[in-house]
Amino acid sequence: TGYKDPYTGEQISLFQAMKKDLIVREHGIRLLEAQIATGGIIDPVRSHRLPVDVAYRRGYFDEEMNRVLADPSDDTKGFFDPNTHENLTYLQLLERCVEDPETGLRLLPLTDQAAKGRELVYTDSEARDVFEKATVSAPFGKFRGKTVTIWELINSEYFTAEQRRDLVRQFRTGKVTVEKIIKIVITVVEEHEQKGQLCFEGLRALVPAAELFESGVIDRDLYRQLQQGERSVREVAEVDAVRRALRGSNVIAGVWLEEAGQRLSVYEALKKDLLQPEAAVALLEAQAGTGHIIDPATSARLTVDEAVRAGLVGPELHEKLLSAEKAVTGYKDPYSGQSVSLFQALKKGLIPREQGWRLLDAQLSTGGIVDPSKSHRVPVDVACARGYLDEETSRALSAPKDEAKTYCDPGTQEPVTYGQLQRQCRPDPLTGLSLLPLSEKEARARREGLCSELQARETFQKTAVEVPVGSFKGKTVTVWELLSSEYFTAEQRQELVRQFRTGTVTVEKIIKIVITIVEEVETVRQERLSFSGLRAPVPASELVAAGVLSRAQFEQLKDGKTSVKDLSEVDSVRTLLRGSGCLAGIYLEDSKEKVTIYEAMRRGLLRPSTATLLLEAQAATGFLVDPVRNQRLYVHEAVKAGVVGPELHEKLLSAEKAVTGYTDPYSGDTISLFQAMKKGLVLREHGIRLLEAQIATGGIIDPVHSHRLPVDVAYKRGYFDEEMNRILADPSDDTKGFFDPNTHENLTYLQLLERCVEDPETGLRLLPLKGAEKTEVVESTQVYTEEETRRAFEETQIDIPGGGDRGGSTMSLWEVMQSDLIPEEQRARLMADFRAGRVTKERMIIIIIEIIEKTEIVRQQNLASYDYIRRRLTAEDLYEARIISRETYGLLREGAKSLREVLEAESVSRYLYGTGCVAGVYLPGSRQTLTIYQALKKGLLSAEVARFLLEAQAATGFLLDPVKGERLTVDEAVRKGLVGPELHDRLLSAERAVTGYRDPYTEQTISLFQAMKKDLIPAEEALRLLDAQLATGGIVDPRLGFHLPLEVAYQRGYLNKDTHDQLSEPSEVRSYPDPSTDERLSYTQLLRRCRRHETSGQLLLPLSDARKLTFRGLRKQITVEELVRSQVMDEATALQLREGLTSVEEVSKNLQKFLEGTSCIAGVFVDATKERLSVYQAMKKGIIRPGTAFELLEAQAATGYVIDPIKGLKLTVEEAVRMGIVGPEFKDKLLSAERAVTGYKDPYSGKLISLFQAMKKGLILKDHGIRLLEAQIATGGIIDPEESHRLPVDVAYKRGLFDEEMNEILTDPSDDTKGFFDPNTEENLTYLQLMERCVTDPQTGLRLLPLKEKKRERKTSSKSSVRKRRVVIVDPETGKEMSVYEAYRKGLIDHQTYLELSEQECEWEEITISSSDGVVKSMIIDRRSGRQYDIDEAISRSLIDRSALDQYRAGTLSITEFADMLSGNAGGFRSRSSSVGSSSSYPISPAASRTQAASWSDPAEETGPVAGILDTETLEKVSITEAMHRNLVDNITGQRLLEAQACTGGIIDPSTGERFPVTDAVNKGLVDKIMVDRINLAQKAFCGFEDPRTKTKMSAAQALKKGWLYYEAGQRFLEVQYLTGGLIEPDAPGRVPLDEALQRGMVDARTAQKLRDVGAYSKYLTCPKTKLKISYKDALDRSMVEEGTGLRLLEAAAQSSKGYYSPYSVSGSGSAAGSRSGSRTGSRAGSRRGSFDATGSGFSMTFSSSSYSSSGYGRRYASGPASSLGGPESAAA
Repeated sequence: TGYKDPYTGEQISLFQAMKKDLIVREHGIRLLEAQIATGGIIDPVRSHRLPVDVAYRRGYFDEEMNRVLADPSDDTKGFFDPNTHENLTYLQLLERCVEDPETGLRLLPLTDQAAKGRELVYTDSEARDVFEKATVSAPFGKFRGKTVTIWELINSEYFTAEQRRDLVRQFRTGKVTVEKIIKIVITVVEEHEQKGQLCFEGLRALVPAAELFESGVIDRDLYRQLQQGERSVREVAEVDAVRRALRGSNVIAGVWLEEAGQRLSVYEALKKDLLQPEAAVALLEAQAGTGHIIDPATSARLTVDEAVRAGLVGPELHEKLLSAEKAVTGYKDPYSGQSVSLFQALKKGLIPREQGWRLLDAQLSTGGIVDPSKSHRVPVDVACARGYLDEETSRALSAPKDEAKTYCDPGTQEPVTYGQLQRQCRPDPLTGLSLLPLSEKEARARREGLCSELQARETFQKTAVEVPVGSFKGKTVTVWELLSSEYFTAEQRQELVRQFRTGTVTVEKIIKIVITIVEEVETVRQERLSFSGLRAPVPASELVAAGVLSRAQFEQLKDGKTSVKDLSEVDSVRTLLRGSGCLAGIYLEDSKEKVTIYEAMRRGLLRPSTATLLLEAQAATGFLVDPVRNQRLYVHEAVKAGVVGPELHEKLLSAEKAVTGYTDPYSGDTISLFQAMKKGLVLREHGIRLLEAQIATGGIIDPVHSHRLPVDVAYKRGYFDEEMNRILADPSDDTKGFFDPNTHENLTYLQLLERCVEDPETGLRLLPLKGAEKTEVVESTQVYTEEETRRAFEETQIDIPGGGDRGGSTMSLWEVMQSDLIPEEQRARLMADFRAGRVTKERMIIIIIEIIEKTEIVRQQNLASYDYIRRRLTAEDLYEARIISRETYGLLREGAKSLREVLEAESVSRYLYGTGCVAGVYLPGSRQTLTIYQALKKGLLSAEVARFLLEAQAATGFLLDPVKGERLTVDEAVRKGLVGPELHDRLLSAERAVTGYRDPYTEQTISLFQAMKKDLIPAEEALRLLDAQLATGGIVDPRLGFHLPLEVAYQRGYLNKDTHDQLSEPSEVRSYPDPSTDERLSYTQLLRRCRRHETSGQLLLPLSDARKLTFRGLRKQITVEELVRSQVMDEATALQLREGLTSVEEVSKNLQKFLEGTSCIAGVFVDATKERLSVYQAMKKGIIRPGTAFELLEAQAATGYVIDPIKGLKLTVEEAVRMGIVGPEFKDKLLSAERAVTGYKDPYSGKLISLFQAMKKGLILKDHGIRLLEAQIATGGIIDPEESHRLPVDVAYKRGLFDEEMNEILTDPSDDTKGFFDPNTEENLTYLQLMERCVTDPQTGLRLLPLKEKKRERKTSSKSSVRKRRVVIVDPETGKEMSVYEAYRKGLIDHQTYLELSEQECEWEEITISSSDGVVKSMIIDRRSGRQYDIDEAISRSLIDRSALDQYRAGTLSITEFADMLSGNAGGFRSRSSSVGSSSSYPISPAASRTQAASWSDPAEETGPVAGILDTETLEKVSITEAMHRNLVDNITGQRLLEAQACTGGIIDPSTGERFPVTDAVNKGLVDKIMVDRINLAQKAFCGFEDPRTKTKMSAAQALKKGWLYYEAGQRFLEVQYLTGGLIEPDAPGRVPLDEALQRGMVDARTAQKLRDVGAYSKYLTCPKTKLKISYKDALDRSMVEEGTGLRLLEAAAQSSKGYYSPYSVSGSGSAAGSRSGSRTGSRAGSRRGSFDATGSGFSMTFSSSSYSSSGYGRRYASGPASSLGGPESAAA
C-alpha cells in the first residue's frame, strides 16, 4: 500500500522508505527479498509488481541493493529454517516448501523434532530454584496475609499437575518472566477462591457473603446459615435487605400512559414530547447512577454502553449518562489517581453540586448509598463510617428543603425529591417495575397552553436584540421585527412561536435561533453576491461602497439579470479585483527563455538587490508569480514550491503585509501600507516604492476588504492623501525606486512595466534581459551640510509633551536630536532624511513629537506591566509567583524601578525565558550551526529525535533560532520557515504545555501535569515534556506562560512530590536519545552535553561526525570525545577512528582496562575436586564463610558486574538475583554496592555523585568506601558513574573523584585498607594482594580464588584442640538449668542473645563426606566439641522436616539454629555432664521471664545522651575520643556516640558537663579533626538543615522526609532524640513529644511506630564492656548516671567480659584480634570470664552497688526495671 513520506506527504515505496530511514534497513532488505522471490518489486502507487529495470527507473530499486540481494553470502539470509536451524534467503526457504495438492499453496514441512524442540533458557533445577526464591504475598485463601514462594503456591491445591508443568515449561523456555508467573499465580488463586466463596451478583462484580456481613446487609445468623449450607445463595439473594443492596428497589424504570394503557421507556417518552428534556435526563441519570438503565418492556438491566448500543437511549445522551454511571463504578480522583465514591467526588468538586445531590437522593431512595469498590449498596450508618456520606448530608436529604428537591414533577412542573416521584409510581402488572404515570392529554394541553399566541407575540415585541449582520446590522430591533422580516418564512415564524408557547424553547433560545438564521441567510447571500478578492471574498455591497460597482450593476446582480462572473470580466472591476498585472518574470533574449526573477538572480543574471525589489513588488501587489507554470502564489506557498528561496521568506512576508495589512501595535487594528508608513512602522522609501507598484498595477489595496480602490475612495478611507499623490505623480522626485538592469536607470514601477513584453502563452509581463546585470556604485547627494543642519535646528524650539522629567519644558530641535528622547536609530535616520531633503523641518517636528508621546506611553506602561510573548505581565503576577521579592515589588509600586529593569535581572529572566533548551545542533567538523529542522532535512537527525527536541522547545516556551537568537511561538516559527508546516499541529500540541490544556469538564485552562492526571495526554509524553520544563527553569504556569519556582508549582497543583522525584537526577525518565550515541538520556543530561553558541548564547547539541563511533561502557555507550576528554584515548587514535584507519573493536581491546576493567575475583576453584564455583555457591556449600562471600560479591558489584564464572556471564545485581547467581538475601546490600558503579544521589543537590564523593559527604561509611575504592583501583581504575567508565588517577583527581590523601591511605600497606580475607591462610589482605593469589580459568579467562584442600571428614575426639566452654541458663522461678536453645524455645531470651551465646559454646560447620562407594553425605559438625549430625539421616528419621532444611539452604535459618534443631531432636538437650570446658550460668529475672521487658511508653522528660566512658580498670572518667585513643571503644562506636551527642545539643566534656559545637570541641580536644566531617551531619540534626532555595531551617525528621538526609543516619538521629526526651525542631526551645510531632506533620505514623518499637532498633554499637552488638537504647540502659552531674557514663574494659575483643579494633594487637580470627582468640583467652552483662535486657546481675563508691559513683536508671548488680565472678559456673 506504500509508506507516507512525513516531509512531503507523498506515497513512497518500500525501498524509498528504507532509504529515508523510515524503516530499519535489515527489516527492509528482508521484505524486498521476499517481494523479488515472489515475482518482483511492488509499485505501491500503481498496485502491481515491476520488472527490475523498470523498478530502477522509478527509483524503487538500485544496482547496489540488487548486488546485496544477489549475494548469498551476505547477511540477507533473513529467514530461518526451523528444521535445520539454518539462516536462509526467502527464495531458498520457498524451495524447501511442498505444494498443497488441494489449494496449490506452498507449505513449509515441519519435523516432529522441530515442533517439540525449543531452546531452553533454564534447566528444570534452575527453574525450581528461581520459583523457590521468588516470594509473593497472597491476597486470598489459606495463604492470605502470608508471604510464600511461587513453588509452594503452584504445588498447592490451587493448581493441577498439568497447570504446574505448563507454568514451569513456559518459564524454562523463556516465554514468560518471573513477574508474569507471579501475576498468573495470583490470578488463578483469586479466581479459585472467588469460585469457592459464597458470592452474590452485585452491581458490577461478585460480592462475597463475608462483605455483605461486614456491611451490615445480612446478620450473623443468616451468615452462619449460609456458611453451613442451611440456606443457599439464591434464597438469601431474595431477602428484601439483600435484594435492595444488590439491585436496588423501586427505581423509576419508565412511564405509564394512562389513556393508552401503554408502558414506555423514559427515552421514548422524551422523543414523543411527553417529558420535558430536563425531567427525562434527570430520570435516566438516576437509573444510571443507581445501577443500570432499565428497559421496562423486557425488564433488561443494561450498562450505559449496552443501552446506547441497544438503542434504549440515544447517543446524544451517552456522555452525560456515562458521567452519572460513575456514581456506581467510581470517579477517578485526578490528584491521587484513586477511585472515589459519589459523595467524595462531590466533596472534591469533581462533579456539579446539583447533579451530586440528585444522584445521592436517588441512591438513598432506592436502597442505600452505592459503595463503588464493593459493588453494592450499604446502609446509611455504614456509608457514613466509610466516608461515603456524612450525617449533615444524610439529614438534608431525608428532610429536604426546596434546594434539595432536584427532580421535576412532569404533571405539576414543581420541584420534588426522587422519593416523592416514587410514591406517584405504579407497579407494572407484568414486570413489577415502577412506572411513572403520565397523561397524554395533559401533556398535550400543557404543551399547547403554556401561553397564548398573543402572549407569545407580546413577549417577542418586548425582547430586543442587536443584529451583527445584514440589513439590520448595528441596529437594535425586537425579536418580532426580525421574525416578520424577509429572513423568515411564514412557516418558520409559526414553528418558532409554537415551540415557545409549548415551553420547548425559552426566549433566550429563540434569540440564539433567530440570530443564527439571519447569519446563515446573509452568508448564503454573500456567497451568491461575492467576488473573489486578493485574500478573501468581497461582497458586492462592499464593491458598491468602494465605487467599483455602480448602483445599477448591483441591482442587476441582486435581480439575477447579471452574474458575478459577468461583472468580474468588466475591465474596471477586474483591474480593481485582480490588478492589471505586475512584472511577473524575466525574458532572456539570448536563449529565448522565460525564467522567474529568483532563478535569474540565482544564475547571476540579476543583482540580488534588483531581484529583491522586483519580488517585493510582486508580493505587495497580490501574489508572487511563477511565469513558467503560470501560477500565482502566496509567499509561504512560493517558498514551499521553490519559486523563491527561504532566505527571502521574511523579507517577502513583510512586503506581503501591503496586501494582508499591518497590525497597529497600539490599537491592534489592521491598517494599510500608507497608514503603517505614516505611523513609522514601514520605512518611507520602502513604503513609497510599494505604494507606487500598487498604483501602477491597478490601485491602492484595501487590506481590510481585500481589493484595490479608486484614488478618491482611498483618500476617504485614509489609505492615501494628496501629498503622497503629488509625490508619486512627480517623476522628478526620488520615487524612482526600481532599476532597469539593461540600462542601469532608476525608474518608477510604471516605467519599468512599460519596458516589459507580454508572454503570448500566459499574457504575463516579462522584463527582457540582454545580459548579466553589472554592479554599479551609486552616490547619494546631500541638500544640507552638517553645519547648516545644526544652525537650522538650534533656531527651532519645541514644547516637549508628556509627564516625564522633561515633560512641559521647551528645548531646541538640536538639543532634542542630541538627547535620549529619541532612539539613536530613529535620530540618525531623521537627520539623514533632513540633510538629503526627504523630510522638511516642520514634518520632523511632528514626527519627533509623535515619537516622544509614544515613548512616554510605553514608559508608563512598562513601569506597571510588560508585554510578554503571549500576554501582558504585571508586577503582581511576578510577586505572587515568588519570582521577585517583597522589596522589589515595593520599589515597582513606588515607581522607583521599571518592570523592564527588573525583568532584565538574571534571577527573573531565567523564569520568563528559561535557562535554555537545546536550540540547535553543532557540527564540529565543519563548525557549522544548524537549526533542529535543518538537521532533520539534511538527514543528520532522525524524525523521532528532531520531533522530541522541537517539542521540548515548544513545551518550554519558544521555538529557537540559534543563529539569529530569536524566540518564536509555533505559529511564528512556521510562518518564518524555522520549522516546516508538516510539524505545525504536533508542535502546537506540545506548545499547550505552555499555553494550557482545556479541561473538557470544567472548560478551564489546566496545566500539563493536570492534563496528564486527567488522562488528556499520555503519561509518557507528559513526563517527557515535564522533564524538559524542570531542566530549563521550572514548571510552566499555563495562565502566565512562564516558569515557576518548585514550591509555587506544588502549591498551584502543577506538580507533586512523587513526579518531581521521578524526574529528579538520576532521573527515572530518560526519553531523549542522544543522536551521537543513541543513548536515552534525561533532558538535564542532554543539556550537559551541549555547548553555547558564540553570538546568540543558545545551547547547541554537538553532533559527532562519527556519531556511530561509540564504545560500550559499564552501563551505557561512551563517545570518542568523552574518552579523549578523560585522557583514556589520545587524539591520534580518535583521528584514526574517524578516518576509518582503525575500528572500535581494535581500540576497545587496548582500552579494556578503562572500559570494562580487568577481571575481578569471579569465583573460587576447589583444589580437591577441581571444581569451579560461584562465590555464592561456595558459600552455600559451606566452603567459604558468609562474611567472606559477601565481601567478594560486594567487590564484584562495585567494580562493574556480578559474575557467573561457569557461564562467563557479567550481570547486574538485579539480573544476578533473577538468575539465581546470588540469593535474594544479598540483593539489597549488593544493590547498595552497585551504586559505586551507577552513582549515588546527593540528598542535598539531587545530583549523581561517585563512591569517593559519597564517602566524603558521609553517605557511606569510610571503611566500607575504602574497601570498594581499593577494589576499583585494583581492577582498572576509579569509576566515573556519570560517564560509565574508569579513569586514570590524575583525571579522577581533576574530576573530584579521588584525592591525594585517599591515594596515600590506599598505597600504605600498613593501613587498615586490608579489607579482604584469605580463607586459606586467614590473613587480612588488600584486594590486589588477594587477586595475586588467584588463578586464571583457561576457559573463560576469569580470575578464580583457589581453595586449598581441607580434610573433608573430621573424626570426633574428646580431646579437641579447641577449648570448649559451656553456657547454662538458670530459670529463676524453678531454679532449673537449661541449654541456650531450650531457653530460646521457651521465649526466655531473644533471638540475638541466643545466637551470641550459642556462638560462645560451639563453632558449627557443614562438611561433605564422600564414602568409597560414592555416596555423598552432608554433615553438621561442631569444631570445638567434635559432635556431628547427619542431615540426611535426620530427615529420613523425621527428626527435622524438609522445610527447615530449605530455610537453612535459603539463608533464612542460621547454621547455629539449624544445628541446635538437629542436636535437640537427635539426642535430647545436652546435659551439663556432657560438656567439656568452662561454663557460665545466667539467672533470669522473673519480670523478664514473663514479659521480656516492661511495656514501653514515650520518654516523659529530657535526659542526656551517653556523655563519656568509665574505664573499669582505672575507674577513670574519659571522653569518647579519649576512650577511642585508649582502645576502650572502637572507631565506629565512638563515632556513633559522638553523633548522638551532636544531634542532641553538642559534644559533651565529661569532666565539666559542658556542651560545645563540633568546631569548638575540636579545639578542646574532645573531637579529632578526622571526625569533624563524619559528625557534622549529626550537628545539623540539632541546628537544622538549611533549604538552599527558601533558606528556612528543617528538622532531621523533615530532612529525612524530603530525602535530604539518607535513611540510616536520619533514623539514628531520630532514635537518639526520641530516647533522650523528644524530637528537636531548630530554633524552637525544648523537645517535641512524639504525639505532638505527629500532629504537626513532622513525622508520619509509620516513623512514629518505628521509633516506639525500641526492641527493633538497629544494633550499630559494640558494647565497650561485653563487646556484643547493642542498640543505642541498650547503651542508655547499660549506662550509669553520675551523682551530682547527672551525666551518663558507659562502662568499658580493654578485654570483653564475654571473652571477645572488639571486632572493630584497628590499632595494635587489637586489630589482629578483632579481625576474622578474633573471636576464637578471644574465646580462648577469656574462657574463665563467663559473666554476661544483660543490663536492660531483662537479666539480673550481682555486681556490688558499692563497687565504685570510693569514686562517688552509684548506678541508677531513668526508666525501665531496676536491676541488681553483682561482681564479675558471681555468675561463673
